[in-house]
Amino acid sequence: MFRFSIVLLFPLALAAQGSGPGAAATYIPYSDAAPVLRALREDRQPPELRGKAIAELETEWSDWVRRRDAAIRARVDEGAADSIVYLLQFGTAFTKQPRISERELAGVVMRQAGSGASRFVPSPVLLSRIEDFIVAVASPGTNTRLQFAREVLTRRGIDPGAEAGRTELRRYLQDRVEKVGQAERLPRLLDPHGDPVDQMTLFRDRGLAPDTSILVDFGIDETLAALKSAGVLAEGAVRRVAIIGPGLDFTDKQEGYDFYPEQTIQPFAVIDSLVRLGLAGASDLRLTAFDLSPRVLQHLEAARIRARAGHPYTLLLPRNLDQPWASDLVQYWGRFGDRIGESVKATPAPASAGRVDVRGVSIPPSVVLSVVPQDLNIVLQRVEPVASDDQFDLVVATNLLLYYDVFEQSLATANIARMLARGGVFLSNDRMIALPGAPLSTAGYNNAIYLKAPGLGDRGDRFDWYRHR
Repeated sequence: MFRFSIVLLFPLALAAQGSGPGAAATYIPYSDAAPVLRALREDRQPPELRGKAIAELETEWSDWVRRRDAAIRARVDEGAADSIVYLLQFGTAFTKQPRISERELAGVVMRQAGSGASRFVPSPVLLSRIEDFIVAVASPGTNTRLQFAREVLTRRGIDPGAEAGRTELRRYLQDRVEKVGQAERLPRLLDPHGDPVDQMTLFRDRGLAPDTSILVDFGIDETLAALKSAGVLAEGAVRRVAIIGPGLDFTDKQEGYDFYPEQTIQPFAVIDSLVRLGLAGASDLRLTAFDLSPRVLQHLEAARIRARAGHPYTLLLPRNLDQPWASDLVQYWGRFGDRIGESVKATPAPASAGRVDVRGVSIPPSVVLSVVPQDLNIVLQRVEPVASDDQFDLVVATNLLLYYDVFEQSLATANIARMLARGGVFLSNDRMIALPGAPLSTAGYNNAIYLKAPGLGDRGDRFDWYRHR
């Protein structure tokens, strides 16, 4: 299946306002991790935990979890650096240069005669974009994406306002582009008949970037319809929902449009789908958005503050007219938000963005306030205590688990299972290794088609749903 966007879970000390009164994020105990360690081959276990006696593991578990939590959270900043590269690739607000392809992003690898060594050679368009980006990030004005890029670079000791800093930034961007380009080539280099673990943990060493896409939300919509048709979810059955890693539309890895403010789509997409399908009522539905990224959590809390003052949340939904979207996806884009909001005039796309149609949707304050952000690292944390009425009927995590190894994926599913209500459903488009005794098992799946490209075949995602064993 073709993967379009990769979204991840992400720190900010918000109040414990997630799943219920008094609920707080707590670390997974060793008792829940022990069965996972026993089921894994030693080479799949964390190096620090290999070959240790049970008593030693029990003693060291608490310290290991805290160290690992800090290491995972540090990957958020790496993801931010990757997002800057995608802005450099696709952005239109800081340059008049044409947007560049993934191949141009990767540049050209040249072998030096005689030595056998290779070197990275950026394309002329990429070099021009880098120069324009350096000028723009030195004076970002009111552009929030450029402001954020400057913050990320400043934290790395690069001052775009100084001549020496600009020289350093030029070198840094070329190096970062090469690194990201190599990572983007990785899926094509994997042996499709090789170790399935490599496929299912593809980005376990990459940064955690809060990217998002309407395409995966269409896949969720279709899968929820399939769950209803199969009788897995009944009318009005969903009252409590959790989204792990809701995403923030900083720079979509596929299009990278930057002509509208940053926004989060998935929380409102899921609410809209649940209401449309009759699986939930808008008045009694509460959605908890778990994330690690301070930017994502702060963005959602800022939206709630505005909503309490009576202000709606406006979404802008671009559609690339040159992409062969499947007809069902086009219909979904056209009706998105009609059950929870209303269409509004959209900011037109600039000519430099290409052939783009844009819809605007205004989400009312009442719906915005039903979305509650909470800091949580799902690999190592769960919300406890959870009263039975506040357990989740549905948990969604898309483009997420392939950022973690098998051990961490298994810890995440243990935490998810702990927060699911009896009969609840966990929905994901990431395939997982089913270890013996795992608390969740695949109960079914749905294939969602995004593109119908003549000669290339259909492209989309497989969405699996899981329930308690």
